[in-house]
Amino acid sequence: MKILTLVSIIFFINFLKAECSDLDSTECVQWSEYCEWNEETGECTEIGGGGGGGELGPYQIAYLTEADGIRNGPNYSDGRLYYPIGANPPLKSIVLTPGWGGGSSYMVGWAEFFASYGFIAIAIGPNDEINDSHEMRAEGLIDAIETIKEEDYRSDSPLFGLVDHDKFIVSGYSMGGGASQVALVLDHPYVDEAIVAAIALNPTIIFEDCDICSDSEYCICLVPEFLEHDIPTLVIAGQNEINELPDYDGLLGQDIYENTPESTLKILYEIESGGHGSAEVSSGLVQEKVLQWVNYHLLEDLSYCDSLLLSPNNASQYLTTLECETSISYDLNEDGEINSADLTSLVIFIMYGNQSINPLDINFDSEVDIFDILGFSDFLENTN
Repeated sequence: MKILTLVSIIFFINFLKAECSDLDSTECVQWSEYCEWNEETGECTEIGGGGGGGELGPYQIAYLTEADGIRNGPNYSDGRLYYPIGANPPLKSIVLTPGWGGGSSYMVGWAEFFASYGFIAIAIGPNDEINDSHEMRAEGLIDAIETIKEEDYRSDSPLFGLVDHDKFIVSGYSMGGGASQVALVLDHPYVDEAIVAAIALNPTIIFEDCDICSDSEYCICLVPEFLEHDIPTLVIAGQNEINELPDYDGLLGQDIYENTPESTLKILYEIESGGHGSAEVSSGLVQEKVLQWVNYHLLEDLSYCDSLLLSPNNASQYLTTLECETSISYDLNEDGEINSADLTSLVIFIMYGNQSINPLDINFDSEVDIFDILGFSDFLENTN
């Protein structure tokens, strides 16, 4: 019986590393819980459409607008507040603002994604989509935190009594990504009391200071003095963004990372061959890394620390100052290499309790079981 179970586990692991599109018709039927056979195309596809990213989490979601009674913040426009149905309170929050020329609808995809994983997420737009500066957009992010907090006190709100007042992430795309960084250095009590991290998606940033930026024709530059803060920051940038935005030379995500203090917890995830829109949409490896970051900081789930150290397989650069207090030894059979042989060792340990190997409790739940196999499988996939 154990041998049969072992074979089933190994077969399941092999399936995890495949896509539905890799299966023939017979295999597709065997995995009917996840895949379905399309007679017209002669292909096996994922149930619900298959392919690509943007997959939502386990929670059903709903949203509120100002017409539903949420606050009309003076420093932003058209807030759309998404929330999970049935998630355990107190609920942590993410605030999102778009790039130049965009309104709140541009960030709805990310807001829906976060809400589906149990978080409140509000997508906002600038009051003036064309002319609002990075600082104005940063003030909008801070203002939206107040809007979420007030839902905790509004008696007819579905979020009444459910909001965590001390756990917020500020985020945005392009100008909005830069605004998330400007927000971290604003003189506002929420910066110290409520914001625990930031996520900058393909950010651009502008600081105007004719004293410090005297060499610039327009008094614009980026120097470490402008980003003196200790708030953890995830920067996701495209390797080729400078080709699309030559006027922002020195003012892109890579430059933000470089000018953020080394003492600040920070990550630069540079997407290989990525352009300025490479992180605009919630999908694939980008959303996976972002979710790890959110769980680590909003939920204070330290089990995500090691995952955050792993470079995604589409990264041209992956830099970080993050250090984990506990480090997992993935070389289970101690042969100097980390590969599928170690995964097999883990399976054997679970099946037979082989004490000659070092067990891997990858999800820190004090048990070594099938969930650790799944986690190790993901680790191998992301590092190959």
